[in-house]
Amino acid sequence: MMAENDSLGAADEAYRFIRDGIVSNRFPEGSRLAEEELARLSGLSRTPVREAIRRLAAEGFAVTKARSSATVASWDGDKVAGLFGTRAVLESYGCALAVRRVTASDIRGLEAMCAAMEELLAGSESDFLKTFSQANTAFHVRLLELSGNEHLLSVAAPMIDLALIMRTYRKFSPDQIRRSCSDHREIAAALSLGDAQWAEAIMKAHILSSVVIATSPAR
Repeated sequence: MMAENDSLGAADEAYRFIRDGIVSNRFPEGSRLAEEELARLSGLSRTPVREAIRRLAAEGFAVTKARSSATVASWDGDKVAGLFGTRAVLESYGCALAVRRVTASDIRGLEAMCAAMEELLAGSESDFLKTFSQANTAFHVRLLELSGNEHLLSVAAPMIDLALIMRTYRKFSPDQIRRSCSDHREIAAALSLGDAQWAEAIMKAHILSSVVIATSPAR
């Protein structure tokens, strides 16, 4: 049993290492995910690395082919639009569900997350885009958690990670990032007022507004 737990722990460690490398662009779109090289870089054996790659492929981070190394998934405009469109449907539905369940404490937590993102805007964080993107992801995942629908959470949360990989915020202007923060505040306000229709509409518009930006050439 202990050996099995150690194996699972190593696979999780390998998964985080490779996924973080994809998110940070250390492993760019289309690059090979060679087991031997990843094992060397992570300090792990090839077995957990292999398991991690399978998991990443199942979640859309990687593409596997018979008799060749896996590669980091590439996303064209249609795929990006499809991902954001699916997110818009699922996450707006999650907001509608959350309206029925949120407590005053939950709202305060969301408002604190909004404030933290706004502070990042006002600061001089050297790694701003990474930190802000992580905070944005945490906000969206928290809303899914508040929906109370575990199946929705399990399906939609990985899509938010995929959006982060595409590094959408690298293409946002300062005004567009401020607009994103304003949307977050508006979503929290809609939940506070118990207005499911408003919360659902704002979330859908918030996500779909990113499609044009995400599919535009990098700045």
